[in-house]
Amino acid sequence: MVQEQYQIAKEKLDHAATLLEMAEIDSWLVLTREGSDPSMPLLFGIRSFHTAAIFINRDGRHKVISTVSDKGNYEGTGLFSEVIPYYASLDEVFVQELEKLAPQKLALNISAHDHLCDGLTLGLYLWLEALLGKERLQAIEVSSEAILKELRSVKSLTEIACIQQAVDYTIEIYEEVFSQIVCGMTEIEIGELFVEGMKKRSLSNGLGNPHDPPLVCTVRNGLAHRKPGAHKTIPGDIVIIDFSLKYKDYVSDIARTAYLLKPGETEAPEDIRHAFQTAIEAITTAIDFIRPGVKGYEVDAAARQVIEMAGYPTIRHSTGHQVGRETHDGGTTLGPRRTPPRPAVEGIVQVGEIYAIEPTVIQDDGLPCILVEENVLITDQGARILSKRQTELVTIASES
Repeated sequence: MVQEQYQIAKEKLDHAATLLEMAEIDSWLVLTREGSDPSMPLLFGIRSFHTAAIFINRDGRHKVISTVSDKGNYEGTGLFSEVIPYYASLDEVFVQELEKLAPQKLALNISAHDHLCDGLTLGLYLWLEALLGKERLQAIEVSSEAILKELRSVKSLTEIACIQQAVDYTIEIYEEVFSQIVCGMTEIEIGELFVEGMKKRSLSNGLGNPHDPPLVCTVRNGLAHRKPGAHKTIPGDIVIIDFSLKYKDYVSDIARTAYLLKPGETEAPEDIRHAFQTAIEAITTAIDFIRPGVKGYEVDAAARQVIEMAGYPTIRHSTGHQVGRETHDGGTTLGPRRTPPRPAVEGIVQVGEIYAIEPTVIQDDGLPCILVEENVLITDQGARILSKRQTELVTIASES
């Protein structure tokens, strides 16, 4: 029986066996030492302290060769049909097990494009090459990139539940913070409200250190991926917040924009409202357009056109990206085609993927900037919104 904490790993390994069968790959070898391969938490739910060789096999009977001290960690997962210990050297035991498997195709974590699929270190590859011989290794090796991308991208039911909970807590903290912001607070003080919200719920930031504040930027002081500064908010400020929250190793990625009313104002000026509504329309367009089978660049183009047709500069980044164990979780990106070509934007949207949708209005010289970001799950019918959408500009009254 797989323990609850390894349920996601069980779901991933079952999916992996199916993908190996479809690709006619006999075995997938994950070599790791001191947690060197970033796929380890996703695939197995543990970190291996010493050098280990893990065989994910298409017949579903997965094996591990590990040190004696790591053996118990692997056995405790309930994921493997056999855990084989080695003592002084991995070499002899590894060769024996590989001969038993006799794979015609052996997948390795090698990628020229995606760091999350490129976990096999050069040192371990050279070790493998020396052990098997260059010609033999080249004859059987294939990249695991397509399989690993799908395993990261297509979320299991347990993963979806974790991300939904992260999203729900994120929205809850946003609503709590917006009720406490007053004009005159600094970016740092606003950020600390989010930190208090995380600590109160025993949660952590999904990006950076556990209790780092989110991105908090007053537009007149410049937009960037920076820490909140000592800039005091004043009436007329646009405040952009981009917040990621982690729940059971899965994250949200949601952004909101607020406006601090000037004395006598009941709503933001028309130019700010127009910029906000344009960003919201672009998000709606992306959500309505995205569905299984479309390509990443096609979703980006649909949202980008809304921004450009309204007379604003084109989106400086991508319309969206996948969310999972990381805020930028690899796989298909909702971004523009460029030269040289980017494989990520050519990817096809699939059922079970979760995307952050964030087409933005970004301008220079103090002109209105808007960032709103929503999280959506791809279903057979299209996008299902996981977050509580921001469709109205948050306004905060200033003291008279």
